[in-house]
Parts: sequence; C-alpha cells; structure tokens
Amino acid sequence: MAKPAILIVGAGPCGLTAALELARRGFQPRIVDKDPGPTPLSKAVGISPRSLEILEPTGVTGRLLAKAVRMQTVQARYEDELLTTLDISRLPHRFNFLLALAQSETETAMEQALGDLGIRVEWSVTLTDIRLAGDKVEAELAGAQGGAFDYVFGADGVHSRVREALGIGFSGYTHKRLWSIADAEIPGWPFPPATAMANLHRNGDLGFIIPIGPKRFRAVSNTPDPLGHIPGTETAQVSQSDTFHIPVRQADRYQAGGVFLGGDAAHVHSPVGARGMNLGIEDAASFARRLAERTLAGYTAERHPVGHRWIVLSERLLGAVQTSNRLLIPLRNQALRTVGRFPALQRVGMLRVAGLRE
Repeated sequence: MAKPAILIVGAGPCGLTAALELARRGFQPRIVDKDPGPTPLSKAVGISPRSLEILEPTGVTGRLLAKAVRMQTVQARYEDELLTTLDISRLPHRFNFLLALAQSETETAMEQALGDLGIRVEWSVTLTDIRLAGDKVEAELAGAQGGAFDYVFGADGVHSRVREALGIGFSGYTHKRLWSIADAEIPGWPFPPATAMANLHRNGDLGFIIPIGPKRFRAVSNTPDPLGHIPGTETAQVSQSDTFHIPVRQADRYQAGGVFLGGDAAHVHSPVGARGMNLGIEDAASFARRLAERTLAGYTAERHPVGHRWIVLSERLLGAVQTSNRLLIPLRNQALRTVGRFPALQRVGMLRVAGLRE
C-alpha cells in the first residue's frame, strides 16, 4: 500500500517533531517553512522531561543534552527577598530537570536529526492557499511545487495560514501590556548557576531570567526593559532583543478533513509555566502516532482539552505573578513560601510543568 502524501507547514519545534515522528515510522513527509532558516531569536527555551521522552527515539534528546543547561532549581523573589527555591531534581523521573537551550539551537538539532532520516526542510517556501477537495487536501505553495496531499499538519504559528484559509476560528484576546525579551551574556552573574529566577515587584512589574549557556541568559519582562527588573544584570551584554504582546487564543477545532493543527497554530498563551513549545511537541507526537494508528478522528478530542487547561492555568499564574493588589500580594508570597517548604506540594506542580501529568 502506498504511503500517504503528507505536508507539514512550519519548521519550528512543533513541525519538526511531526516530521521526525513520522519519518521514524517510515513515512516521507514534506516540511516547508516561509522563513530562510531556523529562528534567529531563542523564543522558547525550556524543554520538558516529556518532550525529551518524545524526542529520544530519533536521537534529538542526546544532541540536546550535550549542549543544553540542566536546570534543577527555580527561585522566586519579591523585591530583595528570596521567597522560595523549587527543587526540580525531586521529580520522580530519569530526566529530573528542565533543559534550557536557545530555540534556534533546539531547531538546529532537530533539523540535523531529520536530515539523518532523509528529510530536508524546504526553507523559503510559503503556503499561499489550502482547500479541502474530497478526501484530498490541495495546497498551493510559493517557492516550490504544491499539489494534492492526504494530510496536512499546520504548525505555522499564531498567524497560521493553514487555519485562516480553512476559516477555523481562533477565539480569545491579546493582552495590552507590552512585554520584552532579550538574550544576554552576563559575565558576573552573582546567583547560583543552572537556576531560573522570577523577580516579582509590588507594582506588578516582573522579570524572568533563565540560563541558556555558559554566562548566557534569556530575560523576559512584562515591561519594555527585559533586564531592568532582574538583579545582578549590571554587566549584561545584550546580543538581541524584541518586544511583544501576549495573545491568549485557541482554535475552535484542531482538524478539518485531512488538515490538523498543532502548536501556536492551535493554542497560544503566556510563557508563564514554560509549556508553550512543549505542548506543541506533544501535539505533533500525538498527530504522528494517530496517523500511524489510523485514529486521527480523535485528535481534537485528545489535544483540545489539554490546550484549554493550560490556557486557563497560565492565565491564573500570570495574574498571580504580576498582581499589584496590596491584599493579594501577601497571600501570594505566603503561598510561594509554603510550597517551598513542602516537597510534596512542589512535586504536584512540577509534574504538570514537566508534562508528566495533565
């Protein structure tokens, strides 16, 4: 029996995972992306234990472990006070850490592994239109030959052309507050290595910082200055930075005919909780597994509730960390102190962040 013709639109972590998972099962998907190469800015940086499990059979996990930072602790601070230190190493798992690596390097490792399986990303190829035609999907491409496919997996981001062309709703809203992001080298970092840090302030401003390499850090803030609310960054040398608004949206459905959505094309929310990229990797793995098992009819029923739960949870977490309410701040800070004192409480949250429990 002839293998189905499969097109993957988008070569970020979600699309690359779909291609890897399909290729290792004997399929020969095409994967295209409108950009000329992997993202130059390390957007997502946290790779969960569940994602490492998914990527292990293709050899990607070994490549990532060889170059990434293994984060085993996360600090939460309020003004100058250390509220709590969360110990990720308590995870009951062989990958008892969060892997921190610039997204550009993650994508490069995934693309190299995909090449080893005989699949090449077709860069600078844009999907211009897509139509359902009976049991086929007709895709028009700019920069390469389009045609009829049995399945299309849309992993083309929050502004997904796949989703828009099929008229699938993307319900939600966008936060008005401007956020910023930067990659920086900090030679004199005064805090523990391999530790992520969240810095909260009484006016609701906050800053996150995550190590992504030797003396290299990713900083994110809900202000225009990504480093301004993080202590110990006076010697920082910024290599690249950007600003953004946080969209909170979910596709009304994740499939239409032979077309399926994953990653930011299906759901998008705040970076609080470190689940965005990892949810996309899990979406892609589910799509590939279901295609191989011929159970794709259940894809939306499996993945849509997961995306919804994380949108709700990330919004609650976002509201808590950037509150300026004088009554809520002491309650939040005490809750963080309490979690820090009880490993059992930490474990519940860490299992969810790790993708090991929904």
